[in-house]
Amino acid sequence: MRGAVKVVLRTLCSALVLWVGAIGSVQAQTPEQAVAIARAESVGRELYEHDRAAWLATDALFAELGDGARERLRGWVTERQGDSVVITFVAAGSEATTSLYRAVYRAGNLQERGETSEPLSAAQLRLYRAREAAIRVPVEFCSQAYNSVTLPREGSGIVDVYLMPGTTDPGEVLVGGYHRIAVDEASVVVETQAFSRSCLTLRKDDPAMRNAEEVFLWFSHIATTTPTETHVFINLSQALPLYVSTQSGLWALRDGRVSLEHAPP
Repeated sequence: MRGAVKVVLRTLCSALVLWVGAIGSVQAQTPEQAVAIARAESVGRELYEHDRAAWLATDALFAELGDGARERLRGWVTERQGDSVVITFVAAGSEATTSLYRAVYRAGNLQERGETSEPLSAAQLRLYRAREAAIRVPVEFCSQAYNSVTLPREGSGIVDVYLMPGTTDPGEVLVGGYHRIAVDEASVVVETQAFSRSCLTLRKDDPAMRNAEEVFLWFSHIATTTPTETHVFINLSQALPLYVSTQSGLWALRDGRVSLEHAPP
């Protein structure tokens, strides 16, 4: 890691938070790496957009309907519609086929919102049932609270449901505990992917970092040889540079873009 200076502030398992001045120059990627990185950047940004949309919509729902809405709420789905993300909250009931609240997210904020009581569309019902199937899968959870994003896979009947750990602690960064659950048109789980092998957590509010020239998060990753969409999501949601060390080298993530900083000889 050429040019890294000063001091290791904290070590958590295999993770470090560093005080840095500079990191080495960008390296060329192999064709296979370029394909994997392009997908990670695209899906990771989509995860960020859907997650932010759901967060803002949830706040709006409870602001309008009050805490009593919790008893009326069964779940939610997010769906891409052009340049917007539509968040549909599903009303509680034996069939769970009716909406409770709907919001439209575009250009970083909610553009529409309001209480509804309409039948779910076929697409919304498919996403909702995929989410319900996914949250019942016995995966390793790393938080008491989890968020979900439903992304239909192009050219197939598969819905990829991402389960993502949440926290109310603004200084906590949850790196472990992300999962992708692939669900088919019959609401059967056909594939699962864990993006980490431990419940790794970092902190970005160490007092020693207050006067740092640059703060970034760094950790090693052994589940894949390149950064994944969940790393891009973490980079965007935390608004901090992220460095991921894998078997193929040291990767940098800034503003949702991934570059290879150093490759082993």
